[in-house]
Amino acid sequence: MDFKMLEEETPYSVIRRRLQTTVSILILIPVSIVFLVTSYNFKKCALRKIEIIETGIATHRMDVISLFLQKQENLLTTLTGMYSLDYLGKQELLDKLFTVVNKTHEIVDLHVIDSAGKQVAYVGPYRSRIENKNYHGQSWFEDVLINGKHVSNVFTGYRGVPHFVVAVTDPLKTYVLRATVNSEIFNALLFSAKIGPDGDAFIVNRQGEFQTPSLQGVKTLTPEERDFLKSPEATTLTQIGPYLYATSWLKDDQWLLVIKSRVRDSLGLYYKNRDFNIAILIITSVVVLLLAAYIGYYMVRLLEKMAYKRQEVNQQMVQVEKMATVGRLAAGIAHEINNPLQMITNQAGWIDELLVEENPGQVKNLEEYKDSIDKIRYHVKRAGTITHRLLGFSRKMKAEKECVNVNDIIEETLSFVENDAKNNNIQIEKLFIENLPPTMSDAPQLQQVFLNLLNNSLDAIGTDGKIEIRTRADADTIYMEFADSGTGINPAILDKIFDPFFTTKDPGKGTGLGMSICYDIMRKLGGTIDVRNGAKKGAVFTLTLPIRKLGE
Repeated sequence: MDFKMLEEETPYSVIRRRLQTTVSILILIPVSIVFLVTSYNFKKCALRKIEIIETGIATHRMDVISLFLQKQENLLTTLTGMYSLDYLGKQELLDKLFTVVNKTHEIVDLHVIDSAGKQVAYVGPYRSRIENKNYHGQSWFEDVLINGKHVSNVFTGYRGVPHFVVAVTDPLKTYVLRATVNSEIFNALLFSAKIGPDGDAFIVNRQGEFQTPSLQGVKTLTPEERDFLKSPEATTLTQIGPYLYATSWLKDDQWLLVIKSRVRDSLGLYYKNRDFNIAILIITSVVVLLLAAYIGYYMVRLLEKMAYKRQEVNQQMVQVEKMATVGRLAAGIAHEINNPLQMITNQAGWIDELLVEENPGQVKNLEEYKDSIDKIRYHVKRAGTITHRLLGFSRKMKAEKECVNVNDIIEETLSFVENDAKNNNIQIEKLFIENLPPTMSDAPQLQQVFLNLLNNSLDAIGTDGKIEIRTRADADTIYMEFADSGTGINPAILDKIFDPFFTTKDPGKGTGLGMSICYDIMRKLGGTIDVRNGAKKGAVFTLTLPIRKLGE
């Protein structure tokens, strides 16, 4: 049977698609949900880890910078506590002290300024430019006299380069000791705070002016970044677009440390795992779709086979019922015809007896009468043979095993088709092996198989042809071969010959069940049936039947 053709005529393709879709959805949706939830949680954990790391870096850098500034203040405070203005005001002594305290080169120069703002002594690279300078009236000078210390913002001043200063006064506020901090060392404190290739770290004052250069070369804050200057919190963590910012206040909330990182640069491990999981999801999806396709195909094929089997059984039951009806009709006709035939036989015998008693010389055409009586007896006998065949056909529905001779069954079956073969000039050649062993089998069902094969051969030949029937046997098996001189069978459909409902006949001339029934009968009898094309032309059907003795 052509299953593809039936798929177009039945809802099996719809069932298969729905089954495949259902299986795919039932598997892929949970897998996708698990993937999405896992990916989301992993990303949240990765982001949380980044936040912790960035907050830790900001806090650590804040502590380092605060300690650096505190160190400079403590140094100057220690010096003012140890030395008086008279000592530090001497240039040669200040030079020696600067050499001793500035081993780390964190301080660029030292200023000694009296309470009136006049610079008393200076050591550093800018002596010629700022010698004898007076700082009276400047805000930072007033601030250090009032508060005892001062840390400036970054400015250029007379040096023409960005720098900031730390200044303290002695306990009696008789002079001010001021130091310029090495900005390169100070800026280097932020290098290790950079996170990722697009990360940045810098310090700005309350006005948003950069106190350290941006690691990315940025000169001004964005409007969103300027909002950080309004935050009163010591440390904050904020995400703006693709960037994550950690901010901390320094120098009595006068400086803001900003650490900036691109979130994507910090999620490398997450994206690597995500891509791996996506690949696994794709592979799983492909496997699931293939599995769903196979399950759908397999289940629908089972449904198709069950449906076809049910149709086959139904058709066989219809055929059986039809044959049973025909059998009963044949039996009735045979009995009805046998009675008149018996009467005709009796009357013909009575006439024959009367003619014997007549005087031959007085009966005109006596020989013709006797010849007519012989013809009547011959045709009555022939009619009796036909009714005997009908009675034999009516008993085909009885599934009884008996000891049969296959050659005899074939001979009896040929009597049903010999007239059709003769009328169409088709020769039937019997190549039977002598002394073919008998076997226990069902003669009527075998006769049905033989009759079906013979009818198919007659249809395939049409007119002017030949049918060869061979029988042979070995120790265990009887072989029967039916070969015709017809057109043969298309090799493309050879494997479909025994499928239910498959037929090569025109519509209305065949049910497609004949070969299927033959195949089923031979299988039930323990035999086989195969088909092939002959060497020259025509089809060859080969049947086998096991040799069974009584009781087996």
